[in-house]
Amino acid sequence: MYNISAATGNGSLVIWLGLGFTVCMIAGHMDLTIMYMSTFAALLCLGLHGDQGLPWAVCILIATLAGVLVGCINGFLVTKLKIHSFIATLGMQFVLKGSMYIYTGGEELSIGKDYAFSDVLNDTPVGFLPFSTYFLITTLVVFIVMIVLRYTRFGRNVYMIGGNLETAWLAGIKSDGVTTMAFVISSAACALGGALNGIYSGTAGITMGEKGISPLMIALTATIIGGTAINGGKGSVIWTWVSLVAIALLKAIFKKTEIQVLVIAAILIGCIVYETIALYNRNKTVGTRPNLHKEALKELGKSH
Repeated sequence: MYNISAATGNGSLVIWLGLGFTVCMIAGHMDLTIMYMSTFAALLCLGLHGDQGLPWAVCILIATLAGVLVGCINGFLVTKLKIHSFIATLGMQFVLKGSMYIYTGGEELSIGKDYAFSDVLNDTPVGFLPFSTYFLITTLVVFIVMIVLRYTRFGRNVYMIGGNLETAWLAGIKSDGVTTMAFVISSAACALGGALNGIYSGTAGITMGEKGISPLMIALTATIIGGTAINGGKGSVIWTWVSLVAIALLKAIFKKTEIQVLVIAAILIGCIVYETIALYNRNKTVGTRPNLHKEALKELGKSH
């Protein structure tokens, strides 16, 4: 039970990253700032509490609003300046990393002697479940985002612009606003998760969470393993959550980093092969290949 609690608690940060990455990828874009956004928010939260003496709630709110601001900037770069999301968010990575060095001077920040809220996040509130408060909050937010994507007009619009931007435009969807909101959700979620992770862990540094496999790579891997299409229009934050929990447990089982990389890579390759085959069969069904009628005649000949 303790091992499950530790694995899921320590893996919660990557779940926040996977949540943000999945939302953007469904919308047909990539957000490469997710790791740096969470680290920046953690440092900002701990710094405001330690240096300014602000309450934790205010620190978390300010850190989350910083994520909203970064999401708006990313959305503006992609929608108005027409910069590819890969390039725009890659550049924002360096902006956030430089800001972190300026803010901390490269030093690690801690919560000091105020462990009250940290103990709450580390506690297991439901006695028979080996899950920390931090993990339960993470899971609750994932389910809220799932409901928004599945049962609201905004969620359907996200899937539509990711699946076919031209069709979305013909349907009267304001794609710029939806795209910007997807980046805002991504950055805000990562900022909130990073702030909570800093309090949960008690410390935060510029390389937070980067020991072993990069959290960004784990989030990207889990998003694909969870069934999110690389070209957008398909995916589920719930399946990303399932993939990340499974990866967290696998990392707990396989202690050596090289074994972890090997297992996760093998799973990723299998999912990519499956997705490629599924896409090929789907394209045959919808008739996007020019020789579909010939293939249909061959299939009819074989059946006879």
